[in-house]
Amino acid sequence: MDDDVERKGLGTPATRADIIEKLVKDGFVKREKKQMIPTEDGVKLITVLPDVVKSPKLTADWENELTQVSKGEVSAGQFMAEIKAMVSDLVKTYHSVSDEQKNMFGAGNTQEVFGTCPKCGGDVVKGKFGAYCKNKCGMNVSRALGIQLSDAQVKSLLAGKKILVKGLKGKKGNYDAYLIPESIEDFSYTKDGKEIKGSQYKFKMEFPQR
Repeated sequence: MDDDVERKGLGTPATRADIIEKLVKDGFVKREKKQMIPTEDGVKLITVLPDVVKSPKLTADWENELTQVSKGEVSAGQFMAEIKAMVSDLVKTYHSVSDEQKNMFGAGNTQEVFGTCPKCGGDVVKGKFGAYCKNKCGMNVSRALGIQLSDAQVKSLLAGKKILVKGLKGKKGNYDAYLIPESIEDFSYTKDGKEIKGSQYKFKMEFPQR
């Protein structure tokens, strides 16, 4: 970086920490002792990003202009309009990447396929936060009646088999039951003022004999 870029700054400590956490979460950076080390995917990502996006000067310019906005020297509307124009131009220019660049990602990191989504027929694969449909159709396959399912349980459900789920909550306390998939049903609820919609299994219950 030249002196001008360094003088303008590269964000506050809080914003830099937030960015680093996102990079770690998405697997582009890893913590090693007291250092932040780029992963293989992180190095690959840098090679396919447009130069303007990965330039420290862009961040420094934005930080400098944000300071001007806070001082009333530049309007917030003008600042956002410039960003929107730049993003629009980037999308038009870099609307796709080559097959060679696409193949750089995911090598040796093939996701395990658990089965077929009962809603859309897409592959259900294992993700960081549980099983999900690759088509992102809204089908919830990783939980049943509030319980997080194991990989084996998800595979059984997708195969149309019943599963034993322990620790289900009822009015009289916790209980165990076999869940038998009958069909799928839509659901919706409101969280933080936003309506969440999706689909889930509709079960028939069978209680273990004592």
